[in-house]
Amino acid sequence: MTRITQGPVNSSVVVQDYEVQVYRAHALLGNTAVLRCVIPPFLRDHVSVSSWFRDDTIILPGSHEAGGGRFVVTSTGDLLVRRATAADASSRYSCLTLHALTGERRRSTPAQLLTVTEATGGMPPRLTQRSMTSLTVEQGQHVTLGCAAQGHPPPTFSWWYESGTPVASSGRVWASQEALHILGARPEDAGRWECRVHNAFGEQRVHASLQVTAPLAVHVTPHLLVVNSGESATFNCSVSGSPVGSVEWLHNAEPLATGRARLLSPLVLHVAAATRAHRGVYQCLAHGEADSAQASVELRLGDTVPELQSTFIEQALSPGPPVSLRCSSAGSPPPQFTWRLDGQALTAARLGHRYTIGQYVDQAGDVISHVNISSVRVQDGGLYSCSAANAMGSVHYEARLNIYGPPYVRPLPGPVRAVESGQVTLRCPYAGYPISGVSWERRGVPLTSDLRRELRDGGAALHILRVDPAADAGVYVCTVRGSQGDVARGEVALAVDSPPVVVPFFIPTNLREGARAQVSCGVSSGDLPIRFAWLKDGAPVPKSLQVTEKQVSEFLSVLLFNKVSSHHSGTYTCVASNNAASANHSAQLQVNVSPQWLVEPHDSSALSGSPLSVHCQAQGFPQPVTSWLRGQGGKPNDFQPLEPSEPHMLVMANGTLAIPSASAEDEGFYLCRADNGIGAGLSKVVEIAVNEPVRFDVMEKNVTARRGQQVTLKCDVRGDHPIQVNWLFRGQRLHHSYRLSMSEMKTATGLQAQLVIDQADRQDSGLYVCEAGNVFGHSELLVRLAVQEPPDPPLDVEVVEVNSRSVRLSWHPPFDGHSTLMGYLIQYKKATSLMDDWQHAGTVNISIPSSAEDGLAMCGTEQQQHRAMITDLHPATTYHIRILAVNAIEASIFTDPLTVKTQEEAPTGTPQDVRAVNIDPDELLVTWKAPLADTWNGEILGYTIYWNPHRIVFDETNSTNKQEVRGSSTTELRLRQLKKFTKYDVYAQAFNSMGSGPLSSAVTITTREGVPEASPENITCSALSSQSVKVSWSPPPPQNHGGIIRGYKVIYRPVVTDHNRRTVGSEVKRTPNLETYLHGLLKFTNYSLRLLAFTNVGDGVMSHAVFCSTEQDVPGPPAAVKALTLTSDSILVSWLPPEQPNGLITQYTVYCSRKNHPSKTSSFRVGPTSSSLEIRGLKELEPYESWVTASTIVGEGERTKSITQAPNSRAPARIASFSQVLREALDTGVTLECTAVGNPTPNVSWQHRKENLKADPRFSISQSSLLITKLKKEYEGNYSCIAKNLFGEDRINYKIIVILPPEAPLLEVLGSDHHSIKLQWTARMDGGAPIIGYVLNYKRDHGNLEEVHLEAEKAFHTLENLSCGSTYHIFISAHNRIGDSPRSAILTAKTKGTEPQVPNSDILVSANATSLCLHLHSWPDGECSMLYFVVEYRILGDENEWILIDNNAPPKTLLIGDLQPATWYQLRLTAHNSAGSTRVHFNIATTTVAGATVGPIQENRSPTDTARFYEDIHVIVPTVCSAIFLLSAGLLVYVAIHRRQCQRDAQYKSNRGVPESPSACKAAAEMDNKRNFQQIYSASPTKMDDHQLVKQSDASSDLYEMSPYATFPVSSDPPRTINARTMDYAMQFKTFGHLENDCGVQHGFTRTVNKKFQHIHPAGSDMQQSMTSSSLHRHSNGEHGLKRADAGHNSESDTSGSPSAASRYRMPLKQATARSVEIYHLDSSTESNEMSPIPQRRRTPRHYPACSGDKRVTSHDSSETSSAEGDASFSSYHLQPPSGFSDSRELSEAECDHDTIQFNKLISRFRQRKLEERRQYTIHV
Repeated sequence: MTRITQGPVNSSVVVQDYEVQVYRAHALLGNTAVLRCVIPPFLRDHVSVSSWFRDDTIILPGSHEAGGGRFVVTSTGDLLVRRATAADASSRYSCLTLHALTGERRRSTPAQLLTVTEATGGMPPRLTQRSMTSLTVEQGQHVTLGCAAQGHPPPTFSWWYESGTPVASSGRVWASQEALHILGARPEDAGRWECRVHNAFGEQRVHASLQVTAPLAVHVTPHLLVVNSGESATFNCSVSGSPVGSVEWLHNAEPLATGRARLLSPLVLHVAAATRAHRGVYQCLAHGEADSAQASVELRLGDTVPELQSTFIEQALSPGPPVSLRCSSAGSPPPQFTWRLDGQALTAARLGHRYTIGQYVDQAGDVISHVNISSVRVQDGGLYSCSAANAMGSVHYEARLNIYGPPYVRPLPGPVRAVESGQVTLRCPYAGYPISGVSWERRGVPLTSDLRRELRDGGAALHILRVDPAADAGVYVCTVRGSQGDVARGEVALAVDSPPVVVPFFIPTNLREGARAQVSCGVSSGDLPIRFAWLKDGAPVPKSLQVTEKQVSEFLSVLLFNKVSSHHSGTYTCVASNNAASANHSAQLQVNVSPQWLVEPHDSSALSGSPLSVHCQAQGFPQPVTSWLRGQGGKPNDFQPLEPSEPHMLVMANGTLAIPSASAEDEGFYLCRADNGIGAGLSKVVEIAVNEPVRFDVMEKNVTARRGQQVTLKCDVRGDHPIQVNWLFRGQRLHHSYRLSMSEMKTATGLQAQLVIDQADRQDSGLYVCEAGNVFGHSELLVRLAVQEPPDPPLDVEVVEVNSRSVRLSWHPPFDGHSTLMGYLIQYKKATSLMDDWQHAGTVNISIPSSAEDGLAMCGTEQQQHRAMITDLHPATTYHIRILAVNAIEASIFTDPLTVKTQEEAPTGTPQDVRAVNIDPDELLVTWKAPLADTWNGEILGYTIYWNPHRIVFDETNSTNKQEVRGSSTTELRLRQLKKFTKYDVYAQAFNSMGSGPLSSAVTITTREGVPEASPENITCSALSSQSVKVSWSPPPPQNHGGIIRGYKVIYRPVVTDHNRRTVGSEVKRTPNLETYLHGLLKFTNYSLRLLAFTNVGDGVMSHAVFCSTEQDVPGPPAAVKALTLTSDSILVSWLPPEQPNGLITQYTVYCSRKNHPSKTSSFRVGPTSSSLEIRGLKELEPYESWVTASTIVGEGERTKSITQAPNSRAPARIASFSQVLREALDTGVTLECTAVGNPTPNVSWQHRKENLKADPRFSISQSSLLITKLKKEYEGNYSCIAKNLFGEDRINYKIIVILPPEAPLLEVLGSDHHSIKLQWTARMDGGAPIIGYVLNYKRDHGNLEEVHLEAEKAFHTLENLSCGSTYHIFISAHNRIGDSPRSAILTAKTKGTEPQVPNSDILVSANATSLCLHLHSWPDGECSMLYFVVEYRILGDENEWILIDNNAPPKTLLIGDLQPATWYQLRLTAHNSAGSTRVHFNIATTTVAGATVGPIQENRSPTDTARFYEDIHVIVPTVCSAIFLLSAGLLVYVAIHRRQCQRDAQYKSNRGVPESPSACKAAAEMDNKRNFQQIYSASPTKMDDHQLVKQSDASSDLYEMSPYATFPVSSDPPRTINARTMDYAMQFKTFGHLENDCGVQHGFTRTVNKKFQHIHPAGSDMQQSMTSSSLHRHSNGEHGLKRADAGHNSESDTSGSPSAASRYRMPLKQATARSVEIYHLDSSTESNEMSPIPQRRRTPRHYPACSGDKRVTSHDSSETSSAEGDASFSSYHLQPPSGFSDSRELSEAECDHDTIQFNKLISRFRQRKLEERRQYTIHV
């Protein structure tokens, strides 16, 4: 047997750092606590708990004595603390683990991890572990299974195996309450163990699945098996160990082949008939979870039946050559070959010297035999056969050897013998080849096939069935006929033998040992002589049996038994045989034997609960029956059979009496009896003794008593004496006292002990333990005493959930007075009366049984909680609630009342008077009125408008056609981008902070008719003729009609190509049909067609171009023709191609005729590329007329005019080429042809602009052409070719026009929408070739460049599907056939929309006790759809990292749960849309559990908090003022110097006579004058009351602006507390003038003042001053400018300045809030590259006092805008004082000094009051 271990032998181990820890556990007093050692999941397979520590005590697994047996470590590593006491909670616990691979040990941190509390009421058992567990252990390992549950009173535990067998409290497997102990686990211990936990209030069950693993071992028997061929073989595989996953068999290391062997069972392999293929090694392989094992056996073949390995084949030979016939066979023992010829034995001696027969054994063990014939003859032919035979059998093969020659029949030496009733085949021993036929006859009668005879092998064999000696014996004649007509005959004799027939015999069945017997075997028929043989069980009768065989006669044999015994039992067979066959008959001999002991029983003993086996086994025939009887009354008499009522006693098949768990009841005398009916039988009496450890009938019991009564606790112990008993209470041993007395009394079964307590009180309640023990074991009884009294009122009553119409209460059960709580009584009433007035008529009582609470939880260290729901309440109503407890004694007092206010709920009414009216074709105006006030159920926050196409099923949950409007006063909405001319159903729905109400009834309205939004589809075009085409199409999709389609327009024009340069404008044809015909088109021309549909409103979208060509036609005449004299008998005719070819020219035809003989006309055809033809054979000086025609596939076209010319030997110079106008592309080459003829040959010259041309790099001149290699614009003009000779001269002119790419179009933006930009462009110079299209390019900031291809006719285009609120850069280029124009100027345009706006915190956020609800869909989107939100939060004041809730939250409602009640949190929300992002911060507090709000954060601030130096107003204000003063002085000096420089520059220009231009100084002066006209002054802020403050908190225009030179009164009262409702004005503050843009110079900086986010913005950024409770970051798409990070905060700070921005001065007022939202201000600003419109920019007054500094104080609230204004344009005019302000002079230096002195005095007063200030002030400067 080989064992294979499957472990991590070759696997690598990754060392990972880890830690173990123990979670805190809770236990009720007297119950069992469970501490678990938590190991990381990725290491649980390798790390196990090795021990536990309790303080300094080590608790090992399997140790049951730690702490008096109260501490048990289970096999899963848990620590059970039994009968937990208060002292256990003060101990420190830790666990120690061991890494199995690395050997590393880790220990958890020791800590007090146990909380023990006293139960306050009855509680059914509650499991503190899973109800199903599984555990795998190795064989021999000790196992401890835990069962963790708690209840009150503490529950009892009982263990069962497989849910049917209880587990005793002693033995190898024993239970000890919560723990089951198995010593030395065995495989039979595997299975399902059940723990039943119960007390007076209920029961629970825990199931543990135990798997015991043992190393696998495999044994196969027999180890070596030798069988003869054909015999069966069986192998038995036994597998020990567990678990066994699978078993498989292998043969020679390969899986078993199908059909070779079969499995009787997975462990039994059977080979039915062994052959050579079955030889080899068989393996039984068992697989487990962690290992595998195998054992092998060998199957050998002993004697095998021969098997032929090779044979000879049938063949035909000519006489003369030698022949060798060969056969080989394998077998054991080696077979012997016999050769036959036509059924007769073949021997060399009989046949002569020409035959040689041999046989030998080769190296492989095969036997090879052969027959050699040295010189073959005709008579050697016949049927040859080889037979291999050994003791196991034989094998036969035959084939014919044919020798060419006449037929020949070989005489046989003797008759063929057959057995009567058998079969026989007679073969005709013929030779010769070829043979035409063989026939048989008997006694002169021809034989044919019938029922008993069959001719085979073409008549060569006669087969006879059921041979009859009378009918079949005799001589048969076979006749053989050759192919040449030759005939041969021969005889075959048949002799029939008769086999013996055995007469059946029988053996008596009542033979006993010692009797005599005989068996006779006779033969009724058969040929003599007959031979007899006897067999016993298939073998000769052994001589040791002394049995006599005697043959009485020739046909009778007798078997004699002198004295039979059990050894003679068996099967006897008589075998009779003669020369024909053998026969046999068998009979069974059975000898009856009385029983005899194989295993005699003996007395036995065992411990109670342990298994017990008493063996009793006997033998005999028939097999004795073993039975057990038990003596009655424990005495060895009156034995009675075991009753069925004792199922725990099992009698095995071998007679063994087995008791799985012995008990005292099993003691006594037992009798084992064996009987088979032969003789008196056997019996024996044995005694079984059971030693009983102490035990209890019940392991636990509960006792109750009224307070003040006497209590008696009894303890009945069973077991063998002596027994010792001790009483314990709360882990301490009890002794006699004035209130306690103990007594003991022996009983027949053990001992009875009593504990008496006088005057029982509450402290006597608890767990009492009665410990008992003897020499065989120990046990304990748990007695729980409950002293009953009235209950206490419920504990920790609180509101855990508040809904609109229900309130959920939670409380801990009070002390129940040790009497089961029957229930609770809840009282509640509306808070319309006094809190103590519970006699009010509106008081409602609710009785709740203790088992009817709707929730019961047990988690962590908390006690069990009861919860109850109060329903049918009214939304937003305040209630008073109280509760009491009731037990069987009486009721408790009421708890203190709770005050609870129910929440709002969604509206139940619909908006009223919903209406919709048309505005534009794709816009509707929806109006409505608010729902009825009594259906609001809270404050209406806004409305949701849904719209849906009419008659389409509307699904509110999946509708995307909806839009929200915020605010209850908003009662109209404009719906845009609707489908035109479409009927819509419009619904309205109100919502508040709790959700949406019902939908209103549908309002149905149809949008106005518009233009089609899609082009016609499926446009097809086909040519009808050379001037007409047919166009067909299908309408646009129905959803894009935009109205009623009145017709279609077909816009068509010819396509300009290199071959067709005619420019024809587009034509339009209108039709109401879906097809039309276009006539009057140009012949053989490609047309571009586009279609559009139109309604009464206008034209729709134009389709893409479809191209269609007209058919060919006959061409027009060639454009020009010449006839020139060449010689005295020839002329040259040349021509130009037709101006209107109307198709592809296929040929030209030149006609020539004598002028005076027009009837004789000759024609000459030339190819389409030819342009001249020489006509020969003419008469000199005879005038000839010539003309030319062109042809297409349609036919011959018109002729040119006739040209007359006469041949002449004196030919003047003429040019065959033609004058032309050429339009060629820039930088291309062009060849000007000039073919000159004449006699003599003329001279050719070229002129350009009247100047002769000579060859140079620009021009290449040859005799017949001028080549311009690369055209330039300056090469345009006329080129002349001049030819001269003696008899004349000729000239042609070329005009060259250079074609250029077009100029860049002029692009402009007509307007934009949220997702589109409308453009217009104007084409400029086309470069000499028509513009054939445009390419419009655009890209978004930080996006990719995209392009749109447009037709040449278009001058407008709208870019669709753009991102909202985004900036795009656009340019366009045109192209003609030459190339592309330069791109136009890049335009920048922005779609409508902005980044998300500042949300209203009251609408955005709502809170309850444990969660925050974010209504993200209510965030103002800036007219651009929201993309996603990033939501983060942290506890306010906690500097830890932000907790990310979602970084891709959709614009829906988001809930942040698991928060702490009455806690301030800080939210950081970032909203993203396509225009940018906005970040806000909110400080918000969760409510108390009762729903009350939490006070502002300032009121909760600890007085011990120390402010930072920059948060102290007495430090930061002087610092800021000093900085402002120094900066003002510096700027004053700079301004003075710069003004002198400006004056010098102006004087210099005046002296030089330079005209005065708008300067920066004048521009700055004029801008400031303009702002002075708009100056607003406000003296001091007016204090507002609460409702005014809330109402005006969101309107920036209502806040106060601090103006330059304004003085504010400051209260001199003692400092008051700044809270949400009041604010003191801290000081008198005087502002100073500010200076900007002096001489056009910008000054800007930003400086952080203190952590309260006070900023100085001299650059004057125009910042929105909304008093909102949020801080805002916005990031537009194209941000630029300065960015500064505030290192002191977790946010960014961006600063930007604008010289035209206004500075505002605000006195911050803190809002009063009822929702506990705290304002959190961030110092940040934003930037943008977007330009705001000039008229919308606000001007602020500027002053230029002589000593003024650039000082501006800006209140920076928590919101920022992302739109920065651009630089304003300057104009030249004189500085004017501000309107409404008398300040006609500049301040003198003394006045400036006076202001400085006053300011310093102000600072001094602040320093004097520094010690008086105890509260932090925040001044936004």
